[in-house]
Amino acid sequence: MGKELEGSAYLDPNRLPMLKHTLFSKKIRRIQKKFDGETQALRGALIADLEELYQWAIKKAKRAKKQKHRQKWSRIATYIARCINVIMRDYDAVKISEKLKELKRLVENELLRDREKGN
Repeated sequence: MGKELEGSAYLDPNRLPMLKHTLFSKKIRRIQKKFDGETQALRGALIADLEELYQWAIKKAKRAKKQKHRQKWSRIATYIARCINVIMRDYDAVKISEKLKELKRLVENELLRDREKGN
């Protein structure tokens, strides 16, 4: 029994660091894969929600009777499309968050401008 354990990689002091390194690397790869999967799912959900808003803005633009309303909703659709492109292109959560904040501000400004004019 003692000789069987002596040949084991777990007890060989020369192989122990390599074994720890391998296990550590595998664990990191699993964590990274999980993170990438969750990140992709979150990005996919954000894009789906924004595409829904984009389609809604396009419909509003097409149905608008006044030129200024068509322009407003076209601008909003453009803002949304830009945000979608950033999310599709960027993996940086800070950039994505900033772009979503910018989108919110731009849309609110467009809608507020109409309220102030009484439209």
